[in-house]
Amino acid sequence: MAWSIVNKEVNDKTRLQALALINDCNRYKMDLTTNGVVITDAIKYVQGQVDHLNNQEKKLLQDIQKKEDRDKENQEEQDTHNGIF
Repeated sequence: MAWSIVNKEVNDKTRLQALALINDCNRYKMDLTTNGVVITDAIKYVQGQVDHLNNQEKKLLQDIQKKEDRDKENQEEQDTHNGIF
């Protein structure tokens, strides 16, 4: 729409305002396209951190389960020893 104003026979002030609007739009488009990479990198970083935390959580749960199993075995051995001695 701004280009149609620029191409029409209008006063210089109106033409200048239309060109300024076109310039602003082009600047915003450039900002959006160049910052898209930053946003993509940020999303990848966050996803990587989520994956890392999920892996840490799995390891912790496995460690807790192993400890509980060992404690249960130790308790069973103590019960057996207490019953015999």
